[in-house]
Amino acid sequence: MADDEVRLEVESERADALFQRVEDVYLPLCVAAAITFHQAHGSTKAIVSRRDYDDALNIAAAALSRLIPILVLRDPREGRVPLTVDLTRAHFARGATELRSGAETVRELWVGRSDLIPALSLVKRAGLVFALAANGF
Repeated sequence: MADDEVRLEVESERADALFQRVEDVYLPLCVAAAITFHQAHGSTKAIVSRRDYDDALNIAAAALSRLIPILVLRDPREGRVPLTVDLTRAHFARGATELRSGAETVRELWVGRSDLIPALSLVKRAGLVFALAANGF
């Protein structure tokens, strides 16, 4: 398998393990996006490119940003604070690890674990389709 290929089955297991193991109040947005994607997409043994997988996580992060607060950690003394996400002016990038706009790139993106759980239910019930599903995976 090439370095730029992703096994969806492996990534799904990894995301699920992180979600089950991590008892923190907050999850990195990229982990929440992976959990959301795999919950909505179901299990598959497909192998996709890293770029396609990152794009799917970016789409999942955008969906989450419409449902729950996205938090940013700019100053550890302040803690995580809500971030206004305007998807008409910014987009998620690098597998939901960054929020990019013309003016800046924001990293250290998080979500509240207690916010994510009901959002997962909504995404699953709504049947949101992410980019990879359109490719027949």
